[in-house]
Amino acid sequence: MTLMNRSPYVSLLFKALAFIPRRRPADAAVFLSAHSYSAASGAPQSNLMADYLVSSCGFDPDEAAKASKLVGRIESRHQPDSVLGFFKSHGFDDAQMKRVLSVNPQWLLLDVEKNLAPRFRALQDLGFSCSEITHLVSSNNHVILHQLQNVLSKIQFWQGILGSKDLLMKLCKRNRWFLGYSIEKKIQPNIEILRDFGITDQKLSMILRHHPLLITKKAETLKALISRVEGLGVARTSGMFVQTLSVLQCISEKNFKAHLEFFKGFGWSEDDFLAAFRKSPVIVSLSLKCLQRKMEFLVNETGCAPSYLARRPGILRMSLEKSHPHSSADSTISDLT
Repeated sequence: MTLMNRSPYVSLLFKALAFIPRRRPADAAVFLSAHSYSAASGAPQSNLMADYLVSSCGFDPDEAAKASKLVGRIESRHQPDSVLGFFKSHGFDDAQMKRVLSVNPQWLLLDVEKNLAPRFRALQDLGFSCSEITHLVSSNNHVILHQLQNVLSKIQFWQGILGSKDLLMKLCKRNRWFLGYSIEKKIQPNIEILRDFGITDQKLSMILRHHPLLITKKAETLKALISRVEGLGVARTSGMFVQTLSVLQCISEKNFKAHLEFFKGFGWSEDDFLAAFRKSPVIVSLSLKCLQRKMEFLVNETGCAPSYLARRPGILRMSLEKSHPHSSADSTISDLT
C-alpha cells in the first residue's frame, strides 16, 4: 500500500488525537500544587496539635512536638477543648492535666459523651468522690484505656480484698500498671499457687493487704521466690515469712551475697548473717554505704561487739541522724533490745 493510499487513515488518526485533552502549563501547576499540599498536609495538622499542647496544656515546644506525633491529625480545637473542659470540670488542675497528657496525649481525641462521661459516672456510682477519681485516673491510665466493665470488675475485686478505697488508691499510686493485671489470668492463679504452697488464709490476707505486688508476678517467679525463702531457713509457718517474701522480691542473689560478704568483714559468720536475716529481713534492703556508717559507729564508737549486733539486727534499722540529741548511743541501743 502506498503512502497516498494510507493518507486517509493517517488523517483520521490525527483527528482522533486532536480530541485528547492536553494539560496546559497552568493546569499542571495546579495539579502539582494540589499533590504537594496533600503530601505535606500532615505538617500543618501536626503543628496545629503541637501549638495546642503549648498554648492550652502548658507543654514546652519540644514536648509538644514529640507528643503531637502520637496524637494524629485534628481539624480544630473543638475536640481537645471538650476533653480539657471535661477533665477540669471534674477537678483536674493544670499540673495534673499536663502530667496525664504527657503520658497519654491521645486522650485529647476521646469522645467525652461516649468514653469519658460514662466512666466517671460509673466510678461515682461505686462511691468514689471527684478528688478520688482524679487521683485514680492520674495514677492509673488503665481506668480510661481499658473497657469500662473490665475496669469496674477489677476495682470491685481489689476493693473487696483490700477492704477500703484508701488502700486501693495507695496501691494504684505505687504501681501505675496495677489495674492492668488480669484477675483471671494472673491474680487468681497466683492466689492458688500460694494456697498450694500451704500459705494459710491469714497470711494470704496479709499478702493481699500489705504486699499485693507479690501476686502480680509471673507464676514461675512467685514459685521460685517461695522456694528461695524456704531455702534460707524461713518456714511458711514463721511470722516473718510474708515479710521475707516481700523483701526478697526486690533483692537479687548478687545483692544478697554482697550483704553477706559485707557482714563477714565485720566478723559475722554465714550462720550469724542468716540468723540476723531471718529476724530482720529488711537489713538486706539497706544500702551497703548506709550499713557501713552504722556498723562503724556502733562497733568503733559505742563499743558494740559484732556478735551482739548479729543477735539484735533490728538496731541496724535505726537512723543515725534522727536519734535524740541528748541520749547516749548506749542507752538508745539498750532501749531497743
